Amino acid sequence: MRVSNFVYDGFGGMLKPGYAPYTATLKEWTLDPGVGLFTCSDGKERLIPSFAVEGHPEWVKPANTPANYSPILYIGQPCTS
Repeated sequence: MRVSNFVYDGFGGMLKPGYAPYTATLKEWTLDPGVGLFTCSDGKERLIPSFAVEGHPEWVKPANTPANYSPILYIGQPCTS
């Protein structure tokens, strides 16, 4: 999937003009809702928020998520394209 250029600061993010110089395939979702670990066409693994991925994959709780997990505040690792 194509990845738009983006900025994500762990609280929220925004799209920037253009596309990243790689494509991405979802490897697994993180516990940060909407952020996944993606395997990229350049051989790297990256944390990418779903809003930046063409087709916006839907976040699904990882299998090891505690049954009572309910995020109130979304805080994650900052990342960029």
